[in-house]
Amino acid sequence: MNGMLGSLIILLLVASPAMAKPSCPRVVGEVSSCLAFLRKNGPAKPSQRCCQGVKKVNGMAKTRNDRIAICECIKGTLVNIDYDPKRVPVLGKRCGSTFDLPPVDRKTNCNQIA
Repeated sequence: MNGMLGSLIILLLVASPAMAKPSCPRVVGEVSSCLAFLRKNGPAKPSQRCCQGVKKVNGMAKTRNDRIAICECIKGTLVNIDYDPKRVPVLGKRCGSTFDLPPVDRKTNCNQIA
């Protein structure tokens, strides 16, 4: 009985939603208002709503795997959008957050994110 209880506890811990990677739809939903800033010739400063989303996404990036998932999501989402990849890493600084991503484009290797 103790072995079964221990196995159940381990299963619950492994399957815990808190351990799950950030979902791409949630990441996109939080930072979708940043698109105007990310476009070439976009405004010099991201909107307040964009910065709130950036801070929420930053809060999701608790582990290296979380940061990789967020990078892959952003990379996949922006692939068909005309934007300036150099503006992606500026988001955190402009929003007063520690959100830190490289210039994300089609060639970005998200697995190299620390």
